[in-house]
Amino acid sequence: MQFEHLISGRFIDLERLHEDHFPELESIAMNEKIWQNLPYNIKDKASFDVFVKDLQARNLSNQQVTYVIRNKITGLVCGSTGFLKIDTGNQQLEIGPTWLSPIVWGTKINIESKYLLLTCCFERLNIMRVEFRTRESNIRSQKAIEKIGGVKEGLLRCHRKNDDGTFRNTIMYSIIQPEWPSTKKLLEVLISK
Repeated sequence: MQFEHLISGRFIDLERLHEDHFPELESIAMNEKIWQNLPYNIKDKASFDVFVKDLQARNLSNQQVTYVIRNKITGLVCGSTGFLKIDTGNQQLEIGPTWLSPIVWGTKINIESKYLLLTCCFERLNIMRVEFRTRESNIRSQKAIEKIGGVKEGLLRCHRKNDDGTFRNTIMYSIIQPEWPSTKKLLEVLISK
């Protein structure tokens, strides 16, 4: 699959992750609220450096494709999203991990980022199935996935290990190719409001 280096939208640009983005990402990543429901524990420069170096290694090995989200109005980076679990043979992938500065929570930023990624999947990459996963306790994320048309498929029990050694349950959602025309209209309405 050939992934674009820049995906441009109305309010945001998605730019392929590069080392030049690290300082901007670090400036927002120190907000603890971001990581409360994510499997990462970013609390200082050292933990951020480990996080982005791991992210970069997975991108360089084609295990995932990470985009930095840049707000076109402010010119500032406000988070990151992308593709992982890329399965070309079965025409499926997962969108994630997505993390955003709390300043843009509840805005059109997340909706448009998903619109741009889903358009890429269904209209350029010939993807049949796009998955979204979130921890069972992350109600805000579940509501956001449902708002953009994600269909809840089930619960994966003891699916991921937490930093403290306990296990979390994961809720799985998907959007499939036949649903894309109606999902696209829904997203376009949400972006235009």
